[in-house]
Amino acid sequence: MLRVSFGEEELGDLPFLQEAGDLLVRRGYAISLSELAGGPGEPYVELGLRRARAGVIDGRLDPGILRGAPPEHRILSFVIAALIVGATGNAYAARRFALAEARHLEGLLRDRARANRGDARTLVSAIYSKVLGMRLEPVDRLIGAELFEVRLGLSGYLLLSSSLDPSKWGIVARVVDGGYVYMKLEESIRLLREGVAKHLERRVLSARVTSPPEWLVAAAAELSRELARARPAESAAPPASSGEYPPCVRSLLRRLESGENLPHFARFFLAAFLVNAGVPLDEIVAAFSRSPDFNERITRYQVEHIAGARGGKRYSVPSCAKLEALGLCARDATCDGVRSPLAYLRRRRGGGQPRAGGEEGGGRPGRRGDRIPEDEL
Repeated sequence: MLRVSFGEEELGDLPFLQEAGDLLVRRGYAISLSELAGGPGEPYVELGLRRARAGVIDGRLDPGILRGAPPEHRILSFVIAALIVGATGNAYAARRFALAEARHLEGLLRDRARANRGDARTLVSAIYSKVLGMRLEPVDRLIGAELFEVRLGLSGYLLLSSSLDPSKWGIVARVVDGGYVYMKLEESIRLLREGVAKHLERRVLSARVTSPPEWLVAAAAELSRELARARPAESAAPPASSGEYPPCVRSLLRRLESGENLPHFARFFLAAFLVNAGVPLDEIVAAFSRSPDFNERITRYQVEHIAGARGGKRYSVPSCAKLEALGLCARDATCDGVRSPLAYLRRRRGGGQPRAGGEEGGGRPGRRGDRIPEDEL
């Protein structure tokens, strides 16, 4: 494992590391929650309350929230925020909080890379090692006309990139040599966000306190209520139980309802299907609003783009063969030999055309110049 000594300011930005806990002990903070938190009124508890709400409700952690706080308060605020979110018992809240924290870290590392690339590369490699158990190796290798700064083992790369846009992150689009994928530093930081988000989600979901103090229970309850108010009503989005939809579509809608972040191509397919099925755009946007990384402005833009409202050409729906190749097929006995999701829909609607038209499986999604970003839909 890569050995790196972290400064106190760095540990304030990496509160999930063991070294951050060691810093708290050196500063005299107890580990038990009753002694550690102290309750509302302590500056780091108030900071933790704001941090939990920012991650879950706003979906982003404004750097200004933590600006000026000493490292130990930033670490403690993360611990308290994680405990509050974990106490909600809400998997969607945990995913949203974890993603907000991972994005915050990504922003800090990108700033570090702009200031000192060598220093940032060492730090990023250390986080890969300590958090993900992966070896990100610093390199300076010219391949073709490009200078690559880091390389990652193929298996680790595939794990971290699985939910990203294959047109950019798929192996066929990367430089691979000797079992390693070569990258720019910023690309490794983007991949790190995926790994850190999943790591933090697991930690938050397992963050349980046997006898939590009353203030923490109350904070978790209030956060749950606010999240329920912020999320769209079930009736605003297409129901996963609709018998008209093929099993692949129903499966993806159920995953969205549970608060899961779908992979990039799954999002594209679902949006394209619903558009061509004649579902109003507002309802499609509402379906994606259940994703932890939801951004309404970007989602609406992309759904309109798929529908042809921006750019003039509607995207077609991938064929069953394409979905099967990408692991999205959920075929069952009701499919009865259909070759496309729209054919299934047409059959269920009595043999008529899908309400909004759209050729089945004939398009080549992701091949046009104005690609759909992998971060949001």
